[in-house]
Amino acid sequence: MPGILPRPLTTACCACKQTTLIFIRFIGQIGFYVPMFGETEYDPIRQFSSVGIEEQLDALGRAVDAGKIRYTGLSNETPYGVMKSIQIAERASRRPRIVSVQNSYSLLCRTFDSGMAECCHHERISLLAYSPLAMGILSGKYFLPDGGSAHARLNLFKGRYSEADSRYNLSNNIIKAASMEYLHIAGKYGLHPVSLAIAFVLRHPLVASAVFGATTLWQLREVLDAMKVELTSEIIGDINKIHGRFPNPCP
Repeated sequence: MPGILPRPLTTACCACKQTTLIFIRFIGQIGFYVPMFGETEYDPIRQFSSVGIEEQLDALGRAVDAGKIRYTGLSNETPYGVMKSIQIAERASRRPRIVSVQNSYSLLCRTFDSGMAECCHHERISLLAYSPLAMGILSGKYFLPDGGSAHARLNLFKGRYSEADSRYNLSNNIIKAASMEYLHIAGKYGLHPVSLAIAFVLRHPLVASAVFGATTLWQLREVLDAMKVELTSEIIGDINKIHGRFPNPCP
């Protein structure tokens, strides 16, 4: 089963004897505009010029040679960005080839399974799935009578966090409806909602790790407990029925 690693993954290490030191440098959206954080359609007018991919990979290659990083990856990327990066890396041996992509993946966002999954499968690139709990929505805490703790991210940064406002906006009735359905599935099978959400992500054959944010020890325990959960075919069937009704409400 894939592992779970807390944020940040840019440079992560742990004193635990069983934890491998990780050196991964992520390039977010490698110089191109891409529709992201709630957007679903590409707008060519919004394209912009940036540092060329060749220059970026050359710089990263020097960082690898210097021992500053070990591997490189992309974040919030599209099939075009992945394949373009690979194409340019293969033109010169000193340029590192990406080993992973860090994209959002959860019960509420399965857009990776379209073109990105095909690219990653054939190019042997792993997915580091961030936001597996959809910024905490899939834990169910925002549907409690008190609306969740004042320190919960969607409450703490309300109106000040563009991703939360665009991708995880709970004023969107479709997001609410889909989330409630997944919470119902968890209750139906006697699972903690966090276990259902994390176990769903970890069962994906291309997922190498789930990237999550825990601010308390009990939240960390909830996520780690999910590694012990095996989702049955009946549970996956119910999940896919909900996905069919509410496909990717948080793209």
